[in-house]
Amino acid sequence: MAETPSDRFIASAVMLKQTSQHPWGNDVWSLKGVVPGLSQEELQQIEEKGELHLWPDLQLQLYPLHCDSYYHNLVSDEPKVYLVCSQNEDVSSSPKPLLLTVDYDEAASYMETGEDVFSTALSDELGIFLERFVLAHYQPEEPKKRRRQKWHNSDNKR
Repeated sequence: MAETPSDRFIASAVMLKQTSQHPWGNDVWSLKGVVPGLSQEELQQIEEKGELHLWPDLQLQLYPLHCDSYYHNLVSDEPKVYLVCSQNEDVSSSPKPLLLTVDYDEAASYMETGEDVFSTALSDELGIFLERFVLAHYQPEEPKKRRRQKWHNSDNKR
């Protein structure tokens, strides 16, 4: 009997803080990847571009109910991982991570509420983990045949 894949993945988010080119602009933050997933060489290349910040031990929680969204993320041209951060009143402070997710619908709902959502390419390690979970839990919906509407009553035939 096959082992059920885990629904949790622990990762660290790697973000880059760069000084704005505009004299009145705020610092620019970008999500560069998750560890595991980034090599030491990639981390060194990122660090050359600005100030590197690492948020360790973020938990990515998967749910069988959301497998449809996970599947569409995996088969997209550019699979992504999203880091949701709470908005800070103080623009000079660093973002505060709330959630690590691979569900675009979940990330989009946070975007609609005004939270900061950063995205980056899905790493190979995280992609394999996600693929195993989707293969174990995804049940595509059966296509439903639509029925035509009746445009007249059968009693009113001429």
